[in-house]
Amino acid sequence: MTKSARREMLSLVAASFACVLVAVGFTRGIWWSNLHNGILGITLSLVGAWFAAERPRSREGDLFLAAGLVEAVMFAGRQIGHTAAGTGSSWLGWLGVWPIVVGMLVTTFAVVCFPEGHLPSRRWRPAVVVACVLAAVSAMLSALWPVEWASAGLTGPPPFSLPGRATAAVVWQIVAHPLYLVLQISWVVAVAVRWRTGRSRAPLLGLLLGVAIAFVVLVVGVIAVGSTTPGLVTVSLIPLVAGWSALYGHVLGRYHALSWLTDAHKRQAELPTALARTAAEALDAPGATVWMGDESALHAVGVWPETDDDPAPCPLDALPERAWPVSSGGRVVGALVVPRVTVLTRSEERMMQDLGAQAALLLDRLTLAEVVRRETSAGHLQHLSPREREVLELMARGLSNAAICQELHLSVKTVEPLIGTVFRKLGLHADPTVNRRVLAALEYHRG
Repeated sequence: MTKSARREMLSLVAASFACVLVAVGFTRGIWWSNLHNGILGITLSLVGAWFAAERPRSREGDLFLAAGLVEAVMFAGRQIGHTAAGTGSSWLGWLGVWPIVVGMLVTTFAVVCFPEGHLPSRRWRPAVVVACVLAAVSAMLSALWPVEWASAGLTGPPPFSLPGRATAAVVWQIVAHPLYLVLQISWVVAVAVRWRTGRSRAPLLGLLLGVAIAFVVLVVGVIAVGSTTPGLVTVSLIPLVAGWSALYGHVLGRYHALSWLTDAHKRQAELPTALARTAAEALDAPGATVWMGDESALHAVGVWPETDDDPAPCPLDALPERAWPVSSGGRVVGALVVPRVTVLTRSEERMMQDLGAQAALLLDRLTLAEVVRRETSAGHLQHLSPREREVLELMARGLSNAAICQELHLSVKTVEPLIGTVFRKLGLHADPTVNRRVLAALEYHRG
């Protein structure tokens, strides 16, 4: 069994266990003040298992699962502690109360790391350490001195009470109440930071839509029936909206990106850049590049966003980790590179395979062979002089202008006009989206 399959199986077991706990809690009836915890336990754990299946390498699924398990434990413990008497029920009630701060902390991690499964930046790490320490102190106070017992709605006595409970309650209020507030503020800050960077806006829109709906229901419930229960129940459904938007929220963006690529086919000079833009937008990445050549020598022919400086040529194994080789006829003819993309869903992987097939057709279309055939049929190539052919051959060998000058014992003022003439006769007119030198050289590399 592979590591991803084992991880997926464990996530399903954890989600099933959370659902069983919630089902056990519901056997005690419906306690409206506790209902949202039960629904959160189910939705968070199921979305966590969903993440694990679609994004096996993402930590976001682990965070959702952990939050769901904590909510399920709290729900079952409160349900039993609220409806039954006796020492056992009292201990179960205790188990449903003290992990409140743990559940809040894990839920905060899930929101702050949403949707990629990692912090917005390394600058968040000190804040995470401080939050974990304060949460540990608050959880210990709540466990040893059940200071949240009454606020949780449990009517029976706690299973034990250590000396100094009043002091512990004061310390808990000083530590926990500000911590709860800061954790909830961090949700807003994290979403704002990710939105400002332009990353993952489609999933964030889904998350914000769910929050907006829950807020409206909460306000209507308070005004109409004087109860927050409808709003709390709706809040517990936000993980479903967030999960769907994170895993499938890029669909509309992909359609937009593919439509851009389709439109660019009408303008051949824009095709390399269009393909790079399509790959970047489809994966919600800051940029992408299209490379052309064989495994030993690749050259960038499409860069998005467009820049004045082309990436330096390099072999296939020197490209970043997120590089998809493009093959045609059983050999590598190029690559797609989308940086800063760490985890992909299975549907995104399939989409990149489709884009790779598109890239193979595009790169074949961009080779000099196509240009030569077109220019030959137009009667242009016959005007290439022997010296111009010699310059073209040296360009194909990867020589720079200075190296060509040294090889032919000519000055720069002589070589540069020759190169310009070669480009013009081959129909490779100046265009910021096309590396004309690469297109001219590739036919020799491929041959």
